[in-house]
Amino acid sequence: MTETLVTADATAQREALARGETTAAELTARYLDAIERAQPTVNAFIAFDRDRAMVDARASDAHRATHGARPLEGLAIAIKDNLDAAGFRTTAGMATRRDAPPAPHDSAAVARLRAAGAVILGKLNLHEAALGADNHNPHFGACHHPRRHGFTPGGSSGGSGAAVAGALCSAALGTDSMGSVRIPASYCGVFGLKPTYGAISPRGSVVVSRRLDHVGVLARSARDLGLLLPVLAGFDPACAESRAVAFAAPAPGALRIGVPALDGIEVQPGVRAAFARGLDALRARGLAVIDLPGSRIEPGRARRAGLLVCEAEMLVEHAADWAARRERFSPALAKMLAWAAGKSAADVVTADRVMDEAAVQLQQWLDACDVLAWPTTPQVAFAFGTPVPANQADFTCFANMAGVPALSLPLPVDADAWPVGMQLIGHGGDDLRLVALAHALTA
Repeated sequence: MTETLVTADATAQREALARGETTAAELTARYLDAIERAQPTVNAFIAFDRDRAMVDARASDAHRATHGARPLEGLAIAIKDNLDAAGFRTTAGMATRRDAPPAPHDSAAVARLRAAGAVILGKLNLHEAALGADNHNPHFGACHHPRRHGFTPGGSSGGSGAAVAGALCSAALGTDSMGSVRIPASYCGVFGLKPTYGAISPRGSVVVSRRLDHVGVLARSARDLGLLLPVLAGFDPACAESRAVAFAAPAPGALRIGVPALDGIEVQPGVRAAFARGLDALRARGLAVIDLPGSRIEPGRARRAGLLVCEAEMLVEHAADWAARRERFSPALAKMLAWAAGKSAADVVTADRVMDEAAVQLQQWLDACDVLAWPTTPQVAFAFGTPVPANQADFTCFANMAGVPALSLPLPVDADAWPVGMQLIGHGGDDLRLVALAHALTA
């Protein structure tokens, strides 16, 4: 199998497997070799199991030969380590969970991947407790950008972004509470989808916020998102956050693209320029680009409200460890949770109502158009050791608060420039419309 196929998107790999040009065992072995080579510099994985992955890959080849191919037959998928995968510990990037027993069962999302024939490679690095966006993990080591050591891949699904961009898997699962799939997708130059709330069951994940958490997908093409989403989505009666989402078919004809003003957010000039060129590409395809007013709620205020709700919920999720093993929380995470512990119930409810304001703002923008377009992040990847921008999630948090789908796609930039993402946000259930638009813009 050529190196080109390893770096190709999952759809092309699926077609090559169907034509018999490669096997699941060969594809998996090549990725496992690549992971071992990349670990000292990228550190995208917390754990991987060569023996089990190869057993599963050979079983996939046997299934193809005897029963035919399932939708994801033989594709090699990696999992963010806050989602259960049977046989692996679920650390959530935390020292408190380093000695936990292996998960006895798959999370709902991983179970769907396995049932569709995917081979699970291992568990991916993430920001500690999935609460942060640079993936400088103090317990398992920083995950580095595959393009340049010492730079962040984004977070909290930084390992997912780095593994996809670095050709260490066919695609990856991440989770997104205020941008944790889309931020690494933007920084790493790949595609990331946060679906409609509840479309992919979060059962079997380590909770950050039940209202804000979404399981999402990172991939090397928009069409891969369209391949994976139907497999992963589905109502889960065992999960309170699961929803039976009816995805609308991509609408024919021209779409109206609404662009809220970038008021109140400091955006790097290179990001502004790439985004402006992205809007020109939309216009060139005959799409109407509509200027919309800026947000009535200051984006940073919405982000800070979401952060308080996350911190408060994590005090419940990690209550036993917080009470008995607080020294195992990093100083940064301990400070965040201690701050939330000093807030009142009324403070948390007030924050939740601020998130409602953000959701209403997004709904009103969407009422004036078919799809919103915004930069995914106000900045590009930055070096570890430099101040972390507070506004990383200012463009991404609104979609979580409203529960609507949002997709980050890479914009054209110069060969030596860092990747920049454009975020497309749609109405609830319009996930496939976003995928189709992203594919049209990048195919």
